[in-house]
Amino acid sequence: MPSAAPPQQTQLRLRALTAALDGRGIGVLHQDKDHRIDVAEHLPREWPAQILTMREADFMPEPLASQFSAAVARCIELQQPQSIEFELPATTGTSTYSARITPDEDGALTILQDITEERSREAALASLLREVSHRSKNLLAIVQSVAMQTAHHTGDIEDFLRKFRGRLHALSSTQDLVTESDWRGTHLHSLIISQLARVGQVASKNVVVAGENPLLGPNASLHLGLAIHELASNAVYHGGLAEGRSGDVRVNAHFEDEGPVRNLVIEWLETGGGDAQPLGQPRFGTLVLERIVPLSVEGNAAFSIDDDNVTYRLTVPAEQFQP
Repeated sequence: MPSAAPPQQTQLRLRALTAALDGRGIGVLHQDKDHRIDVAEHLPREWPAQILTMREADFMPEPLASQFSAAVARCIELQQPQSIEFELPATTGTSTYSARITPDEDGALTILQDITEERSREAALASLLREVSHRSKNLLAIVQSVAMQTAHHTGDIEDFLRKFRGRLHALSSTQDLVTESDWRGTHLHSLIISQLARVGQVASKNVVVAGENPLLGPNASLHLGLAIHELASNAVYHGGLAEGRSGDVRVNAHFEDEGPVRNLVIEWLETGGGDAQPLGQPRFGTLVLERIVPLSVEGNAAFSIDDDNVTYRLTVPAEQFQP
């Protein structure tokens, strides 16, 4: 039989074990067969500093004391490892621990590990996955609605494909901006410039984007991007930015206080449409601007078009953006 280690060597080993566990959120607890604690190192901060000779009920709150005691009893009786997970109140909320209890000839040895950060990451990931699923379903619903309404307002397949592809690209462009910001949304000016660039070569045209530049939430970004696409498409193909015309577009954003609430007002003013004709019968673009977008952002809108001017005013409630 090997001889027992000298007390000095035992103390050195204990200090080495303590140093190894320091900062890793791992603790060691040993209990004899009567559940009395004879070794305790790096225990949860929520427990007393001195717990030697104590049993579970002497320092653990209920129902944890009963749960822990039952696990230790099963471990000793069955000579099989047991695992439990528990929470303890902390100064900044709760701390989560895992306990792996293994039998030995003198009782039971428990390895405690602080898994608070791990569980927080898991919860954050689960929340993110739920959010991605929710937003994906919303985006698919928007795409389906755009496809159906575009088909309803077009007379042939070529016209449908041209308009649907443009709207789909508009949604895709906005989605890219939202994703790049870790789903926070996108800034208004970036959204407008991105949508104008996708419609046609408008960089050389007289287009001015001015005023406030708030961060729009993901929902407002998607729907406002679709509205800007409709306005820009009409301007490039039929209005002031069409080939051979010398019109201009000014997009301005400002805040308006409504009692204690500060709303965002976005105004599109297009001039120089020349002989461009107003939209006669209701079309999907008109439906987007007057009904779909304001309803989706819980705001309101006014849209008008005549022989020489196109104006659009959208009010976005405060909960849809960050100033």
